Amino acid sequence: MARRRAVAVAVPSRISGEFVFRLVLVVLVLLIVIFLALAGVGAALTYYVTTANNTQEAVNPQSYLLSSYISLSFTDRSGGEHEGWLLLGLRGAPVIILCHGYDSNRADLLSLGSILRDNHFNVYLFNFHGPKARENRTNLGPRQASDLMAAIETLTKQPDVNPNRVGLFGTSVGGYAALVDAELNPKVKAVVADTIYSTPERMFDSQIERLLGGSSGLFHAITDAEFHLASRGSETFDMPANLSKLANVPKLFISGRDDPSLAAMTEALYEQAPEPKQLLVMEHSESGMASESEKKEYQNQILNFFLQNLSLRAD
Repeated sequence: MARRRAVAVAVPSRISGEFVFRLVLVVLVLLIVIFLALAGVGAALTYYVTTANNTQEAVNPQSYLLSSYISLSFTDRSGGEHEGWLLLGLRGAPVIILCHGYDSNRADLLSLGSILRDNHFNVYLFNFHGPKARENRTNLGPRQASDLMAAIETLTKQPDVNPNRVGLFGTSVGGYAALVDAELNPKVKAVVADTIYSTPERMFDSQIERLLGGSSGLFHAITDAEFHLASRGSETFDMPANLSKLANVPKLFISGRDDPSLAAMTEALYEQAPEPKQLLVMEHSESGMASESEKKEYQNQILNFFLQNLSLRAD
């Protein structure tokens, strides 16, 4: 008896091609939605970081009973005007320019300024931002360096100021500007940089981390791209590569442990910098100090540095 051949019957696929296509489409749409949401949040944070300007000045020179000062403004390269106070010390003495940090203003440094002025230095405090400044967004360093250079040019033309010797102090954004200008301008003879960074991108990432308490690599990539877009056209400086130009300029780096990421960058820049240099490690940077004893120690360290490295004598 002949055997019957088994007839092969095709079993329909449990997962149809149409289903796979729909699944891929849903996943793709979901990824696009997530990306757009992250981009939207990133754009909002980028705008916040680059527009944070603290304009509330709680004190002024009269608050410290300073009568020997003048209001002195200067014009930056874009035509914007920056308001400042020139505290008058010994005639012919150098001027020390105090550069406020991120989301801060000149009034926050007036206590330090009054101490330096009491020790016969001319002292200048100004705002990077203000009602007459044309650029009120920050690119976290390069624009501030350009503004500071314009301030140096104005101050060294003042009759009571030594035109050949300038001291710079800055914290965070102001510290970045101070180091960049010290590399570029031979009139700068001593510089103090408090809690700084090597590139504006590093500062931007630090602020994003502070706001969010941490973020993913993808989110960093998105926000970094948005920051670059917001900063397009800005002048760029390779500050770490030019540290060798400060071989004969005394430098004091201050590392505030209250901001670990910036503290690590500050200490890395200190290691790269040539002598003469000093490193001061404190629990808090200038902006984070709460106790009067800590502020006094901080200010005395800066005063002693300038007394030792920026002669008061007239040339």
